[in-house]
Amino acid sequence: MQASIPRRATEAATSHTYGCPLCNCGADSEDDIYCHLLVSHRKSALADALLEKTDCGQ
Repeated sequence: MQASIPRRATEAATSHTYGCPLCNCGADSEDDIYCHLLVSHRKSALADALLEKTDCGQ
């Protein structure tokens, strides 16, 4: 079984209430963005973004 991104969590989302911190993806809920992060981005990219945001990557 292959995971899929919820249909609402795409760049074509109309509301963009929540946004992905790594790309232009928008979604209607935090759960959709969470699923998008799990499916669409590598763990290393998430870790790099977190370290950059917290200034720990220096």
